[in-house]
Amino acid sequence: MNKHFVQAMLSFLMAVVLLVGMIPVSMAAEMPEIPLIPESETMFLKLNTVEYVEPEDDIVTILLCGLDFTTNRDWRGSGNKRKVEKAHTDANMVIVVNKTKGLVSLVSLPRDTLCYLPGIRGVYKLNCAVNCAPTIAEGLEITRETASWLLGGIKIDYYAAVDMDGLIALGDLMGGLDYDLDMSYTGHTGRRYQKGQVHLNGHGMIDYLRARKNATIMSGLDIGRCDRNRRMFITIYEKFMNDPSILLKLWDKATSGDLNFYTNVDDAAFTSLVELMLTLGNTSVGSYMLTGEYKLTMDHWNFTITDQPHRQAVLKEVFGIDAQELPQVAYSFTKWLLATGFPVGRQIILARQIMDYGYSLENLTDSQKKALDALHEAYLKTIEAYDAYANDYENTKLQKDLTTARNALRKRGEEAARKVKKFVDAKWNTSAYWYRDPLVTTFHQIDWQ
Repeated sequence: MNKHFVQAMLSFLMAVVLLVGMIPVSMAAEMPEIPLIPESETMFLKLNTVEYVEPEDDIVTILLCGLDFTTNRDWRGSGNKRKVEKAHTDANMVIVVNKTKGLVSLVSLPRDTLCYLPGIRGVYKLNCAVNCAPTIAEGLEITRETASWLLGGIKIDYYAAVDMDGLIALGDLMGGLDYDLDMSYTGHTGRRYQKGQVHLNGHGMIDYLRARKNATIMSGLDIGRCDRNRRMFITIYEKFMNDPSILLKLWDKATSGDLNFYTNVDDAAFTSLVELMLTLGNTSVGSYMLTGEYKLTMDHWNFTITDQPHRQAVLKEVFGIDAQELPQVAYSFTKWLLATGFPVGRQIILARQIMDYGYSLENLTDSQKKALDALHEAYLKTIEAYDAYANDYENTKLQKDLTTARNALRKRGEEAARKVKKFVDAKWNTSAYWYRDPLVTTFHQIDWQ
């Protein structure tokens, strides 16, 4: 082959290479799909719905929630909240009507219970589940799903929630309550209550139901308040059974639109529930609670860590089901979240932001595309490793796999950021104030503040 011809061809090929490197590359048609989380059916963060179980007995379940909100200045909710949209469900009780056995049971769910929120990709306090939606009604649906998850997959048929003003009004409408107080205490309005038999009006009923830090029995503990709430509800239930017309008056008032009352029960369902209760008559009411240890976790937050064997025993007795343990409510899981879950989730979101920005550029050079593609590959490997480790967070091999993947993700992320000249100074680690980190919030879909 002619020497001059070969040299000419080489020169031509080099020119082509240089020219291609200089030509901008349009990514509009080549942008890869960037999932936020892997398409895994096993990933606990991917469980968008509860896996319901069917108990052997025919049961009806109703979730009752008390909202820590009031429009009265003297009756403020937690944190002096003034907007009902920011309320919490500080009282959560499930009424279980067993039609097969003719039994009624109450199961209390402590407000600070650490729990997984179906569809939210994270864990939170039970009473905050209602905040994870634009409206109270939507938030109560999340609360209902969360309660089902805690109860081993038992479906919650109905829910009803009312704020403190509403409870006062309903308490007065039913004529108050003759009640045997189990303790002496000072109510939130400053009134002093003495142990023993008393008549409580609507305000008095709320004073007792809210008693916690001012209580003389299990002072400061929500578990003690849960127990008192169940005791008072049983007394109210007995009053309803003696005079069912009270229920009709309360229903008319609750659904009048004058109260902050939320429910998925319609008139037909309400009639059926009343008929069912009348059929059962004055049957004794069983009283249960998913107890646990109240602990400071994740440096800044107090949770009730559910006693798993006790939970399983309650679900067996009330529903007849053999429930599995819930690893996401264990204290060890909170430690995993702080050390791994939050920081890696943050890095995943940061990497996604870099890719979203980079691939959106109209004119990408070959060098930029190569860096973004490398980041994309590292991103997919990281969320895959995160998926595996989140489901088995005590597995040391999976821990090492995730460490390797996240280190590569950071390296590729920093390289891509320099190439696209964006997010160059971004922090790849969470600070001590992780609960203020918007990237943590984005990944777990929870505003921890």
